[in-house]
Amino acid sequence: MSIVIYPSTLDWTWMKQRPQQLMTQLARLGHTVFFCNRTRSAPRVEPVEPNLFVVHHHEHWLQTAWPQIRKTAPVIVWCSLPFAYLSIASAYSPDRIVYDCSDELGEWFRAEKQLAVRADAIVCSSQRLYDRIRRCYPEQRALLIRNAYDPSMKLHLPSEETAARHEGAKRKQIGFVGAWAPWIDEGLIGRCSQLPGAEVTVIGPPFDRRHPPDAYGGKVRFLGLKRHEELRGYIQSFQVCIIPFRITPLTVAANPVKAYEYLAAGKPVVSTALPECRRMAPHVDAAASREEFIRKVAERLDEPGDGAARISYALEHTWRHRAREIDAFLRSLPERKERTRSCRSDKILS
Repeated sequence: MSIVIYPSTLDWTWMKQRPQQLMTQLARLGHTVFFCNRTRSAPRVEPVEPNLFVVHHHEHWLQTAWPQIRKTAPVIVWCSLPFAYLSIASAYSPDRIVYDCSDELGEWFRAEKQLAVRADAIVCSSQRLYDRIRRCYPEQRALLIRNAYDPSMKLHLPSEETAARHEGAKRKQIGFVGAWAPWIDEGLIGRCSQLPGAEVTVIGPPFDRRHPPDAYGGKVRFLGLKRHEELRGYIQSFQVCIIPFRITPLTVAANPVKAYEYLAAGKPVVSTALPECRRMAPHVDAAASREEFIRKVAERLDEPGDGAARISYALEHTWRHRAREIDAFLRSLPERKERTRSCRSDKILS
């Protein structure tokens, strides 16, 4: 087994998503995982569960504990931020580097090239990202690993409390869980809130965007960031879950984690026309226009459809399944050699 390091690019408790989930599962498969927080705090290493540790002061840990740990097993660095490559190479002297390509940001491409040509493998979270990596770095070993559902959220299990909430609700509940970021189509949120008898709940960090209490006529509730373990009650209380993303180069490459979580609760899911959501049909309704989006939401409020099939789909796509694929992939990698590879074209094709 290897030592797997996730460099200090975000905090363990910040919106538990792909990095935290994959690191947890690799630890459960027997790798020793160190997740390095971006925020510096007391110089300690926190054991989260067997084989999984959160490093709270990265620089202190590198100077004190790391030199001895480095001698105990092969080291894999799992990097999802291209700009981190230079610091990775000098700080860890890894045996292998894995680039987890999970975002399509044009301003990252130059830094990404530096990492991609030196990585031992590239893991991609969507078909669009995988196709671009294969096109631009054809000699690299690449693997498509989409996002997934975390069964520890227990969304797939029935809840008496949720049933009581539904019975007591005065309005039909439409919900969105995720960052209130620039790629959110606020107009769709507003139009959903105007459906007869409906109310929209938005859960996620505001990214410095503030909303007055009476926004959208008081029919949209902005609850802010909630702890991962709190999300079950909210998602299960929604009657329809939405993914109201604008269509941009960033979003068309996204494989939304929230889709799997919504489906695990058996909820109808309506998304804009994201390619990865289209692939989830018939479990996800991907709308080709704003009008179709609103129409689908209205239809699902009245006819939710097959919740059991959605739950089954989510349970077939868990983070445990993804980690097993990754573990087998890592074991298949050849011994590392110095390589000089280059992209055939610096131009990123659409």
